[in-house]
Amino acid sequence: MEAQGKRPQRGGGKKRSSTYTFQRRLFLVRRLVRGSASADSLITEARRTFNHLIADDIYPGDDRAALRSDLRWLRNEYGCVIDLNDAGCYTLHELGHLALLDLPDEDLETLAFLLANFSETPLPNAGAVDSLLDRMLALLPPERRACVPRPARDVRLELPAPSAATASHTLHVLKRALRRQQVRFVYRSSFSESMMVVQHHVEPWELIFRDGHTYLDAFCLDCGNPEGNRRWRLYRLDRMVEGSVTALPNTLHLEPPPRPLHMLRYRLAPAVARQQDVAIWFSGAQIEFDASGAAMVTGQVHDLWQARQVLLRYREHCQVLEPPELVAMMRESVERMATLYPNDEEMAG
Repeated sequence: MEAQGKRPQRGGGKKRSSTYTFQRRLFLVRRLVRGSASADSLITEARRTFNHLIADDIYPGDDRAALRSDLRWLRNEYGCVIDLNDAGCYTLHELGHLALLDLPDEDLETLAFLLANFSETPLPNAGAVDSLLDRMLALLPPERRACVPRPARDVRLELPAPSAATASHTLHVLKRALRRQQVRFVYRSSFSESMMVVQHHVEPWELIFRDGHTYLDAFCLDCGNPEGNRRWRLYRLDRMVEGSVTALPNTLHLEPPPRPLHMLRYRLAPAVARQQDVAIWFSGAQIEFDASGAAMVTGQVHDLWQARQVLLRYREHCQVLEPPELVAMMRESVERMATLYPNDEEMAG
């Protein structure tokens, strides 16, 4: 018979302990999916994750022995492949039967599309996307992983391949400096002699991938040429001399410098416009179609050089009407192209 005044102790201590053990084992898997880690890091991160939520230490007693027991349990119970490398870090190579993710067939098709289009592309973040997709695949059950169609059965992207690669250091420095710090680099311009390089001091605001190349959209502070200073410019990353890109302590303002704004107007011939499905290339675009099927397009553009690049794709089916500066640029391009293709009489002469 129980002593009077004493409450019976509640059971469940072993149950709570088992629950905590299972939770920390799942945590170890989730943590190792992110990347390799040492025993000290795994134990410290587990305590930081759980100890403020529970009354006990998630790793009471001999924490290293408990960690080894957890990893051994994951190997034996689920077939997880986890090893210890020479640097003293644990690495998860295979989840075995511990599938943390499953996806419907439609999502597997999407995964296949991304794998097919990002694994070998010139996109600046292709490697990072590829690594993310590999991690997602690793989380799938083996039987579902085998269902990912290779190659993808839907859309295939076609992108031009650059002849020169962007140095990883260049991309790393620029990403960290975007909208934060001024940068300096040595640049090879297509408008200079092949061996001539010029140092540029700029405010970096955005990275743009276009037509197979990655560009830095920046406000040039100094390039040694008064005509090129204090204006917006696009810089191809593969033309920055490797190792020359340096982030400076100078910080950027909250808002970028103002850009020139040009009102654009051009006419597209019926041959490309009569179906009324023309592409919208410029901001604030408005399109009016006439009875012949031609389209009058108006819009706004900051960069006349880029506008010329776009509109030349329409060849003889596009007539630029405004602004006058772009009309002159188009005329100059057409005249120079004509000299490359002389007719028979000109060739005979």
